[in-house]
Amino acid sequence: MELVYDFFEDSAEAIAAVRSRRPLGLGVLGWLLGALSFFAAMAVSGRVSPLPWGGLELAFCLLWELATGCALVAFVHLIADFQGRRGSASELFVLFGLADLAWALVVPAVFILTAVCPRAHWLLAASFLIVGYYNLSLKARCLRDAYQMSLGRAWVTLALPYLAAFLAGALVFSLAIASLLLQILKGLG
Repeated sequence: MELVYDFFEDSAEAIAAVRSRRPLGLGVLGWLLGALSFFAAMAVSGRVSPLPWGGLELAFCLLWELATGCALVAFVHLIADFQGRRGSASELFVLFGLADLAWALVVPAVFILTAVCPRAHWLLAASFLIVGYYNLSLKARCLRDAYQMSLGRAWVTLALPYLAAFLAGALVFSLAIASLLLQILKGLG
């Protein structure tokens, strides 16, 4: 618990503790608790089905978060390594997992907003966006501290994997639309 407190209060001390101990289990727990908090907030807001039917969705959400977390850390570490920065991917995995604990903030926000304004869906979306931005800012801070880079470079390095995933998705979508149009034209001709 002291490491989690230090992470949010004194990042330099948390980085030193992570470097000396390398608590990978704590990193996995952070990723999973972050995904669980996100899923709980989505269930409370009515965006996913509640348990027991949501059990499969929850398992998928937890596995997805862990897999994408590993991929994010690998890509960010690779980009930082190409920039000539030295750091540890396992250290970054733990720090990013701790940063994902920020998603626990959205659960009480959703409870309060649902009780006060049950029809204001834009407030719920805004709370998810605010906590998501806070999560990304914690990850940028972790990247800055772990790889000794400026905060601007940390934000750009963190944004590159997201940008690459977006562009890959847009390419796949464009190719699917083009294939569909070709099939329609073949059917007409």
